[in-house]
Amino acid sequence: MEHFRSVLPPPVYPFQLSYADHFLGIGSCFVEQMGQRLAARKFSSFYNPLGIVFNPSAVALSLTRSRLPKAYQVADLFEYQGLWHSFDHHGSFSAPSSDQALTGIESAQRAAHAQFQKANVLILTLGTANVWDHLAEKRIVSNCHKLPGHNFQRRRMDLVETVEALGTALEACFEVRPELKVIITVSPVRYLREGIVENARSKATLLLATEQLCRSFAQVYYFPAYELLMDDLRDYRFYAEDLAHPNAQATDYIWDYFQNAFFDAATQIQIQELEKLHRAVQHRPLHPDTVTHQTFLHQQLEYITRLESKYPTLDFSSEKSIFHQQLICL
Repeated sequence: MEHFRSVLPPPVYPFQLSYADHFLGIGSCFVEQMGQRLAARKFSSFYNPLGIVFNPSAVALSLTRSRLPKAYQVADLFEYQGLWHSFDHHGSFSAPSSDQALTGIESAQRAAHAQFQKANVLILTLGTANVWDHLAEKRIVSNCHKLPGHNFQRRRMDLVETVEALGTALEACFEVRPELKVIITVSPVRYLREGIVENARSKATLLLATEQLCRSFAQVYYFPAYELLMDDLRDYRFYAEDLAHPNAQATDYIWDYFQNAFFDAATQIQIQELEKLHRAVQHRPLHPDTVTHQTFLHQQLEYITRLESKYPTLDFSSEKSIFHQQLICL
């Protein structure tokens, strides 16, 4: 047998992306990984204004808050185990005081709204169709914040509810941002706490929902992140130790696939140049005071000077600061 894996040919999309585009990402931890890669390569990007969100209702809410920010008040929060929380937000927004929590929420909303107003590319990643209904408030929450289970009822959103939630949010966005291109995907992360069978049913709901959204909106395009891990790579060596999340090698593979699918040739060359600098910034020398490392620092500063001349719209101040802090007078 000549072939030992099922290679997924890259889809052909009717557009290509470049550094002229502005990205807004919303969804599970997979969109965080993609968002971090875009930010590290200096694309105009912002992701997850409500923090990591997993279910379609939470993704739709996060998209709505990016389009139309809400003035959150203390009444929108609750205190539990010494922290103030919001049912709309990830635990990263929780804080010891309500003022701290509201400040973080407002700051993220402000940044997301600013990005939404110029964004022309929206990346949505759906993690699970399973949700928790808060019984007292009679609504789906984005995060339970470890409250006792008797406060909630767990269920799975069906296909109709999923498509309606996301479709309504997208339609409102297209009304004010008709140029938006939406890249939608299903996260390859396996939600094993739900059980293998339930995880499969949840993912099936999301896959059918994304198909229907692509048919309903000409601006929505599917990216096969789920299929890349489950069918193309299809091996536990591409998972982290929890056997649920893709490891770094798998994420890099999906990122490379994303690049080849969406970015034009000139953009990919620029990405490679910036990745070289990103790797240099991540370098941690064993002996920083040596002539070898000091020479390395000067070389990187010279490389930044060339990049600044070639790409004058990009900001390299943080990289320059990192290298200058390591310089010593020899």
